[in-house]
Amino acid sequence: MKRSTDRILTTHPGRLPNPDNYAETMHARRAGDVGKFDELTRAGIQQMIQRQNDIGIDIKSDGEFWKVRDQRWYNERCSGVQVRPLEPGEAGFNNLSARREGQMPEFRAFYAIYDQLGNTPLPGGRANPPSEMYHAIVGPIQPTSGEAVRRDVQRTRDAILAAGERLEDYVFPVVAPGWLGHQLHDEYYHDRDKYNYALAEILRLDYQAVAAAGFTLQIDDPALCTRNTMYDPPLDRAEYREDCEARIEATNWALQGIPADNILYHTCWGSFHTPHTTDLPFDWIVDLLPKLNVGAYSVEAADVRHELDWQVFESFKLPEGRSYYPGVIAHKTTTVEPPELVAYRLVRYANLLGKENIVGSVDCGLGGRCYPDIGWAKLRSLVEGARLASQQLWRT
Repeated sequence: MKRSTDRILTTHPGRLPNPDNYAETMHARRAGDVGKFDELTRAGIQQMIQRQNDIGIDIKSDGEFWKVRDQRWYNERCSGVQVRPLEPGEAGFNNLSARREGQMPEFRAFYAIYDQLGNTPLPGGRANPPSEMYHAIVGPIQPTSGEAVRRDVQRTRDAILAAGERLEDYVFPVVAPGWLGHQLHDEYYHDRDKYNYALAEILRLDYQAVAAAGFTLQIDDPALCTRNTMYDPPLDRAEYREDCEARIEATNWALQGIPADNILYHTCWGSFHTPHTTDLPFDWIVDLLPKLNVGAYSVEAADVRHELDWQVFESFKLPEGRSYYPGVIAHKTTTVEPPELVAYRLVRYANLLGKENIVGSVDCGLGGRCYPDIGWAKLRSLVEGARLASQQLWRT
């Protein structure tokens, strides 16, 4: 886990605006042209590397633009999963119907438009509606050899090294079991714990491949904060924490053998461009973070619904030696934060948690969540804000 004792480092949760060859890359994947897909993906990764270096990001990613979770993705990892078109009455990925109808009736008109246009309109003003595919566990999860997974990780590794970069400056994000469960329905186990461990079994191959390749493994788990949007009615605090702890147990099981210092855990309140009036309070889950066998935590903190979450650290302290990556740039708004505000947020967290323990980050991935030029501008503001914060924090 990269750390600094003389300035605030910068990073982001992984997903970046697409490279110029994105459409061609996805076409090669759909066509099954593995060689062409590998070639285009490596070129796209190197463009992502250059963009991040030009801006001055310290801890980078490959941009994640090439990742697609479809039937092929599951087949490369396990048997027992089926992806098919939605049938009437079925919910797709990130369905928020429980909140729309039961908890936010005052926003019904908004959601009628949201369901037509999607979360973030695509460049050119095109609609980006929710997926119409249904993902389900329909039989016992049996892992594959993991050869295809290791190939994906190795392709990114090769692109980074070919660019003359150091692996220690890169994270490789992989979804958590809980977040995979937002998309993958249980039609076989009908048991919470068996289901959680099945999800963990699917992802173990990725975790092992990333660690073996020498990356810092990033676990993407917005479900820690957002899972209650799936329940109707939502769980109370005690029930929800019990549900979270069960998923944490399965996650830790999947991470066995990987040193905690090589793992970064990311959570947030989702990338839905919605009112977020039903977001659960941070103090519901902040003390669950140390239960994860990881060395650092990346948490949304710049969205206005969570601007005051820093206050929980006035009484709750993280374990010694753990790093904290507060989101100081929001990803659900087109407003580019001024560097002075970014610095203010970073200093606030540094004063509570220790300046050596803080890395400036973004609430969640920028790719697909805001227009590309705005996303890059936000990252430039992050870097400049971290510079200003470092001047204040190391003034003496």
